[in-house]
Amino acid sequence: MKRLDKLKHILEKSGKFPYLITDMSDIFYISNFTGSTAYIFLTEKDNIFVTDGRYEVQSREELDDSWSIKIVSSYPDFLSDMIKKYKRVFVTESMGLGLYNHLIKDVELLIDQKNEISLLRAIKDEEEIKHIRKAYKIASLALENSLKVFKFGETERCWAAYLEYQMKVNGANRESFDTIIASGYRGALPHGVASDKIIEPENPVIIDYGADCRYVSDITRMIYNGKEREILDNLEIISDTVDLAIQHIKPGIKCHEIYDLSKKYLARYGLDVYFNHGLGHSLGIDVHEKPVLNAKDNTIIEENMIFTIEPGVYFPDKYGIRIEETVLVKKNGCEILSSMLKDRYFKI
Repeated sequence: MKRLDKLKHILEKSGKFPYLITDMSDIFYISNFTGSTAYIFLTEKDNIFVTDGRYEVQSREELDDSWSIKIVSSYPDFLSDMIKKYKRVFVTESMGLGLYNHLIKDVELLIDQKNEISLLRAIKDEEEIKHIRKAYKIASLALENSLKVFKFGETERCWAAYLEYQMKVNGANRESFDTIIASGYRGALPHGVASDKIIEPENPVIIDYGADCRYVSDITRMIYNGKEREILDNLEIISDTVDLAIQHIKPGIKCHEIYDLSKKYLARYGLDVYFNHGLGHSLGIDVHEKPVLNAKDNTIIEENMIFTIEPGVYFPDKYGIRIEETVLVKKNGCEILSSMLKDRYFKI
């Protein structure tokens, strides 16, 4: 069954017609449109795709005959006219405030709190898994090649440039997110995007990056050339935490149970207080999708969900350690999609 048909079946059962979709990742998922601006309006009978003249040719090439394509000059005016005849319209939670305020004058807008599309997107089909595997292959090759040219005494930004270049020449459209190269004291910043800081030989270095090939990858590895016992021990503990989570992920387990298990393991070593973010997240078209592995997510894990597993510990003004693998949930366990990078920390 096509994704559009699956979504319409769900919307019909839940009584959520008409339904307006505004998020471009959702639109790509449902329609295969790769442009930057469009809207989808679904009713029981109609599948209306709204875009502008820049994408007239592209939309007709990428969309199949399930769609009625409307080329417009003003999105707010067209959408307002289209929905006026309805008493209420369901919208996704990602709708921008400007459009919401424009349309709310004409019709009651109900936010889809269940977020039906994100539930669909959480279970990957074979075509999606193929694209995600490609993104991991490209990212893994890029780091392997970059390790050959990384040099101490260069800036974090310089290392990021090597890595991003390697991803693009090997087939990525772009990086999945701003590349994180965080060395020494900057490693204590979980999102320490590459800066002008010089990387010194004794610095532990967090490298968190990914390739976007329309579907994305997300990998974290460490570089450490030093001999400090505390850092070496913590590298092993974090790696063991990754393994522990992977061993327990399977269909039927709740997301928060994997997080709780990992947090409890870190507490054995007094490290839980330095672990200040979720254990992982789903990914696919976007690098952060639902569900997530944190203390509050009660979602039951299902086959063909994909999760990152990325425990980290952060010591302010000193250093940080994070290691990240990505797993595809299988019937009786999971497969490590990032296993092409077998080592989790390197010397250079």
